[in-house]
Amino acid sequence: MDESIKDLIGWWKLKGQGERDPFIRFFFFYVCFDAWITAESGKDSDRDKIRWFLENDNCLKEQRFGFWNASRAQSLLKNLRNLSPVEDMRPGRKGKYKELKDINNLEEVVWFIYQIRCNLFHGSKDPINSRDASLVELSGELLEKWITWAYLKC
Repeated sequence: MDESIKDLIGWWKLKGQGERDPFIRFFFFYVCFDAWITAESGKDSDRDKIRWFLENDNCLKEQRFGFWNASRAQSLLKNLRNLSPVEDMRPGRKGKYKELKDINNLEEVVWFIYQIRCNLFHGSKDPINSRDASLVELSGELLEKWITWAYLKC
């Protein structure tokens, strides 16, 4: 990865770590994830970037093993699974759901978090709703741990 992109990811990571609001924390760590996969894939659409990430060898993907089996990561993943499914709240897609059944399936986890991101970024996550807050907080913490671990290793 280009060092200037890695530096930017490092700055967003620090801003995220200093933030207390779980919705803003999630935003910062999703920005890190998106910047990382954009830089490595060269793709411009979210779906193309994620598909590339899942289908190709890359450091961020490989580094999930460094923390994935740790008790805190497993707890985050299990809690996310317990909140599954998540409805796609984007216009024209209501009534479609993204499920997280297998917490060890990277593809399921990434698409599940992406759905949470879509709902948040398109105005359908309510900070007063405890379920929405839990989904965002758990996803943000998982992204934080993954990005932080991979940032040190890649």
